[in-house]
Amino acid sequence: MARPNRPSLSLLPVLFAVAASAACADSSSESRSASSPGDGSRNAGAAAPGTSSDGASSGGSAERAMAEADVVQLVDGRLFAMSKSGTLSIIDASRPGRLAMLGQAYLPGEPFEMYLRGDLLVVMTNGAYSVTGQANEPARADRGETHGRAASPSPASSRSPDASAGVIVINVKDPGLMQRVATFPVPGEIADSRIVGDILYVATYENASCYSCGKSPRTMVTSFDVSSPAAMQQVDHVAFENGAAYGASWGANGHKRSIIATSERLYVGGHADITPTYGDGPDEGVIDVLDITDPRGVLGRGAHIETRGAILSRWQMDEKDGVLRVVSQRGIGYAPNGVGSPEVQTFHIWNTRSLQAMGSTSLQLPRQEGLKAVRFDGARAYAITFNETDPLFVIDLANEAAPRQRGELHMPGWVFHLEPRGDRLLGLGLDRTDSRGHLNVSLFDVADMDDPKMLGRVPFGSTAYTTDSSIVSYELPEDQDRIQKAFRVFEDGLITVPFSAGQVFANGAGCEGQGGGIQLIDWRGDALTKQVTLAVAGNPRRALLNQGELLAVSDSNVTSFDIGRRDLALKTADLVIGSCEVRPIANNGGGVTGGQFVEGRDDDDYYRGHWRCSAGGAGAARGSLWAGLALGLAVAGGAVRRRRRHG
Repeated sequence: MARPNRPSLSLLPVLFAVAASAACADSSSESRSASSPGDGSRNAGAAAPGTSSDGASSGGSAERAMAEADVVQLVDGRLFAMSKSGTLSIIDASRPGRLAMLGQAYLPGEPFEMYLRGDLLVVMTNGAYSVTGQANEPARADRGETHGRAASPSPASSRSPDASAGVIVINVKDPGLMQRVATFPVPGEIADSRIVGDILYVATYENASCYSCGKSPRTMVTSFDVSSPAAMQQVDHVAFENGAAYGASWGANGHKRSIIATSERLYVGGHADITPTYGDGPDEGVIDVLDITDPRGVLGRGAHIETRGAILSRWQMDEKDGVLRVVSQRGIGYAPNGVGSPEVQTFHIWNTRSLQAMGSTSLQLPRQEGLKAVRFDGARAYAITFNETDPLFVIDLANEAAPRQRGELHMPGWVFHLEPRGDRLLGLGLDRTDSRGHLNVSLFDVADMDDPKMLGRVPFGSTAYTTDSSIVSYELPEDQDRIQKAFRVFEDGLITVPFSAGQVFANGAGCEGQGGGIQLIDWRGDALTKQVTLAVAGNPRRALLNQGELLAVSDSNVTSFDIGRRDLALKTADLVIGSCEVRPIANNGGGVTGGQFVEGRDDDDYYRGHWRCSAGGAGAARGSLWAGLALGLAVAGGAVRRRRRHG
């Protein structure tokens, strides 16, 4: 198809304005996910049949294979990337040292995540509909020459909390002429999703004020049949009441529920609808179980379980061999150090509707500390608590009816996320007392459950922020339910950590900040070696391996690096895909303001929007192919096209 030769810098029309009359190409029912991006092979991020990153067996059925969505997908040399500034970009990354924009569309609201199934993208976006039910315009920005700085968008964070989400199916067979196939309004805000077999399960939070929401706050799980995405259909929905909205540094949205999935069950964990109490009080956590065995997507209500503390992270729940295992603590969400001790609970699964308590044990703490992170790994679990130093607890689950606390290890700071690797354990953590950087990656020897040891730690990142909550909300690219998609441990021992560490400017004057990017670390045997920090502009979020190069994806740029030598930053190509985005930063009191908090300032007038930017300075956004090709979607059977523009 011939395309015009001269560029047009006008914005594309709204995705929701696109007519859905165009016929779609044949779609594949093969599930694809970028939760574990690979090395550039076909479907590099696919979840293996019968597995899930939830850590629970899917029963080994390829027909019920599980997949998770992500903001990136890399398939057959094509990179699909979503930016919080509202763009969906399709990029040719098939040749090392070259990035070329094949097509770009602007999405309504704030893009959340997506699934790629054949030639169709199933895209989820928050804030797609206003409180009155009107389709929201995409964030508009000056997409012209920016002289090395990403353009300033209408910040996605300014969308109304009463807006509602949308699920959109887009035909991407021709990246230069993407077409909307279907649109599904979804009340509330998308919290998470899974595809199991050919059914998409979407969990949303409704605040009782949003468009088409219920009369009281609740979590809704909605199922969609995506066996043929071109003819995608909503199948069923089930609603659950929500608990109190208390925030904590490890789970800032206590009212929003976390989910894990198996091929038979969906577990929806959260906070009970009770008033917080100090001292010995009622159980504060709930887990609602859904039967998802129906291959058509019909949902069945299952058991309702109460847990000692709130479930604020997916990693607190795990199913193995017919047993549900949970670690929780009362008080998390309103008391920084929790109330009482974390408790390990196990439940025998007779069936989805009947779960019976088996065993429990309370962790013996050296002092009152708050539960920060949990990770299950086969017949054991690991728990992190924190006050001034960070104990790592090893929990023996070989006998589920009698879980036992084994060894513990004390260290500075605390660990945000754990990745088990046999008798070794890797952790992404924080230590605001370390002058070398407040972020770190640690390696632990856990071969002896009674005597865990730290083998090494690599600090990096900024030292500008002095509260745990501001470090978590500003420097880390994702919350705990999604951090494993950003913190990657590759087969050759390469560890990649996207992070932000730019300066904050009151006038929102672009990406002049220094220090953020992708931190490379090598893991060899019992040693961690700090390698180069790859400077990336505009809020780095993902790092993928592709034909011997590393692709760094941020909200504003895709940048490729030759990592043949990991002690050098050899940038090979750079492409602008979006803009820097405003992100809330926690204040000194641990709350969250409407804008980003600037350390050292506590006047309310300063709590306004600031640009959250990353490394590289003014030159970071410039590259030989930075501007790219932006192409519209079909409008009433026609097409509004944008043309390729070279920097």
